[in-house]
Amino acid sequence: MMNLLSLFTGGWKKNGAAAPASASSTVPAVPVVPQRPATSLEERQQLYSQYVRLVARGMANGLCVYGSRGGLGKTRVVLQTLEAEGVEPVILTGHCTPLAMYMALYEHPEAVVFLDDCDAMFRNLPALGILRSALWEGDKGHRLVNYNSSQLKVPSSFRFEGRIVFAINTLPRQNHAFAAVLSRVDQFELSASNEEVLDLMRKLAAQGFEGQLTADECQEVVSFISEFSATRELSLRLLDPSFRKVIYAREADTDWRQLVASQLHEIGRTVAPQVSDSRSYDIDCLRQVVRDYDDVGDQEAAFHALTRRSRATFFRLKKLLGDGKPANAQAAMATG
Repeated sequence: MMNLLSLFTGGWKKNGAAAPASASSTVPAVPVVPQRPATSLEERQQLYSQYVRLVARGMANGLCVYGSRGGLGKTRVVLQTLEAEGVEPVILTGHCTPLAMYMALYEHPEAVVFLDDCDAMFRNLPALGILRSALWEGDKGHRLVNYNSSQLKVPSSFRFEGRIVFAINTLPRQNHAFAAVLSRVDQFELSASNEEVLDLMRKLAAQGFEGQLTADECQEVVSFISEFSATRELSLRLLDPSFRKVIYAREADTDWRQLVASQLHEIGRTVAPQVSDSRSYDIDCLRQVVRDYDDVGDQEAAFHALTRRSRATFFRLKKLLGDGKPANAQAAMATG
């Protein structure tokens, strides 16, 4: 039996005879490039991708990934992992009404549905009701989704056998309806400090950039970005645009530091959380329920569920908005 070790020492035999050794037949050794260890942010992303694989392989009904800092890969990891698993997701982004979500689930009852940047949806009681039923098997062992609306042109209930992933910035606190949804899915927080973001930036910079910037030039850019880390919330989204500004500055014969610094002042600014304007929120909720429901009783019930405002406030605000007086509507909220 051939000794496997001989495959690596060049001592293989042909027709029972040892192959003659010669300088021309010697294969030069290929230098092994040591792998740089994964950064802590990469390790977190890798763990996150395992949760996505559980969903892709049907071993979990859903996943909620959250993290207030943008640019860490919440969306990218989901899409790349699903692609690697051969799964093409149904993607819903931005403003999504309960009717739109119901139709997406109805038309793709076995798909992986990815709700990306749909934070407003998770304050919507009917939408949360759809998610609850789509993510939890009842006593009969299947998930039955129900939704009633005069705008519905398809059956008002169906069996859903797919999975749902949703990425949000912050978890709504003291929202019992949303908590009921979270209890039905895996949860993963993707977060990082500025130093952890910089560690990954340095690792990416070591590869150079698109054959136009050397590793040393890229590292110089990262060092410049790090000077702003005390007053800015850094994001991986800053890196490629910064490299491209260096390339542009070289062609335009200008200082790339001014361009990158301007980017950091704008894109990377740490924004202090603002106190929510409850009046504006109530008005937005009213507009939403008017869009979502034809029946006034349904509108009032949904408005109360979202805002806890009184029935009288609902009708007073609705009348003022109907008269085209949003300023008066805001004033009316003070007495609600």
